Amino acid sequence: MIPSDLVGPPPENTLVKVVDARARKYGDRAVMKHKVDGEWREVSWRRLCESFSAVARGLLQLGLGRGDSIAILSENRPDWAFADLGTFAMEGIVVPLYWTLTPVQIRYILEDCQAKAVFVSNEIYLERILSIRQELPELSRIIIFDPPSSGEVPEGVLSLGELMDLGTKAPPEIWESMGRSIASGTGSDLATIIYTSGTTGEPKGVMLTHDNFLSNIRAVLEILHIGEEDSCLSFLPLSHVFERIAYYLFLYVGGVIHYAESVDKVVANLGEARPTILISVPRIYEKAYGKILDKVRQGSIVKRLVFVACLNVGQKVSRRLQNHRKLSRPLACIHGIADRLVFSTLRETFGDNIRLMISGGAPLNKTIGEFFHAAGLLILEGYGLTETSPVISANLPEKLRFGSVGTPLPGVEVRIAEDGEILVRGPNVMKGYFHRPEETAEVLNGEGWLHTGDIGHIDDDGFLVITDRKKSLIVTAGGKNVAPAAIENALTADKFINQAFAFGDGRKYISALIVPDWERLENYAKEHKITYSKVGDLCVNEGIVQFVRQRVDDALEHFAPFEQIKRFKLMEKEFSQEAGEVTPTLKLVRKEITRRYWRDLDSLYED
Repeated sequence: MIPSDLVGPPPENTLVKVVDARARKYGDRAVMKHKVDGEWREVSWRRLCESFSAVARGLLQLGLGRGDSIAILSENRPDWAFADLGTFAMEGIVVPLYWTLTPVQIRYILEDCQAKAVFVSNEIYLERILSIRQELPELSRIIIFDPPSSGEVPEGVLSLGELMDLGTKAPPEIWESMGRSIASGTGSDLATIIYTSGTTGEPKGVMLTHDNFLSNIRAVLEILHIGEEDSCLSFLPLSHVFERIAYYLFLYVGGVIHYAESVDKVVANLGEARPTILISVPRIYEKAYGKILDKVRQGSIVKRLVFVACLNVGQKVSRRLQNHRKLSRPLACIHGIADRLVFSTLRETFGDNIRLMISGGAPLNKTIGEFFHAAGLLILEGYGLTETSPVISANLPEKLRFGSVGTPLPGVEVRIAEDGEILVRGPNVMKGYFHRPEETAEVLNGEGWLHTGDIGHIDDDGFLVITDRKKSLIVTAGGKNVAPAAIENALTADKFINQAFAFGDGRKYISALIVPDWERLENYAKEHKITYSKVGDLCVNEGIVQFVRQRVDDALEHFAPFEQIKRFKLMEKEFSQEAGEVTPTLKLVRKEITRRYWRDLDSLYED
């Protein structure tokens, strides 16, 4: 902690000062919970502070110091926070790494940021680092959270326990040095370099300061009530800025962070942790939506009719609330009955304690937002970028419009350029791209306006609506501008379509690669006695193709003729992070998909 003789109540102008202040306030109260051998274990505020302080002193003992880049390659867990905050406490710069990155991708980032040390969680990630270590002369130390079961570690590799022991036994001058480092920190200090996912080229290191994060947290808290009584389930990668701001926000307010065991166990962990707030990308809500509808369809006709009737009531309530209209007494009464019959059960999917659901990282389908709102589960969609720390705008319970990304945060300015590009200015805007002044100047002008690369508009009520990425817009051979994201979003709302990639730049019409939900499609094939030996056979089966054709047409019913999918190809395998085809927030990497599947795409334009 900050030595009391150095400062009075320190200004909370850095993230580590915020945590230090909360640790003094909450002491032995739990701040984090995680599963160990099947049981939830608590990490108190006191232990969090003691742990990151020991990490900081250990790093100082190893000769690391102010301005050194230190990477973290790990799944979400308390140790991630120890490493993160410990690096801040010795004035280092945190460089988070996605756990899906290949050794080649990791090497590029570590080399670009000149990392001096890296934290890894286990042997798998240790092997990735060791495979490229000889190519990284700047990398002097590797710290592993879970040492190899053999107990043998290569030279230069320490366990987290050993590092913390080193810090605990550090001489007084190291303790004093760390305390002064924390006390002298300012909001303008560089906190992290987050590498973009590289959807349009090589990843760039986005430089974010402590003030970038703190200004964003304070702006969010001006419009949303989130406090020490709240809790969340952390399962999106902490290497992504969306989950990172949620983690800092909960530390800021004194809430509790539960760490999910894995993405596969999110539903089970929700029931156990019973968080009050769920922060997720749209795909999680889409999957939940599909499973709920499947369960309804498997019920009796009476149950299906009751569900439809209740949903209609819920939708009426949702639309009235969106339009700030009071509920009539009869409608309120009927909605209460619908809630007891159907909606209360649906809410149990996310745990029975959820009061707020937040969506970001990709567009949320309007239909899904309205569906959950009808069931009494409000999803607030927001918008942001790594370069804006990240939140730019958000929907609010009292100011809500599905299909939009809400209104700008307090202190954040948004305007639309002549070509439709969204421009942003505010204290949350990045410092720039690491060692890339020319590329920084391309997106950040002298007046502080950041060119987001997104196309959109502000409606008459001040809601921001995103149309697509500027570089993703398709211009057909006929000169029509088509936003592929809108098409893809409409298609993936269909329960039989898992992923969709719209294509057609410079072509006569729009085509698509479609990845079906194979479990559902196989069930359909069996019900209709369509024989096949493997799923690849279904990709070319005339009955299946016609079935998907109808669902595509229905999904795009309200789109303009030039936006319709004329031809498509069913794909056997999903687009994956491992292949570099989707980002960690599951956005399509258009350049890579086009490169990898150009033959399939070309075939859709053959006579």
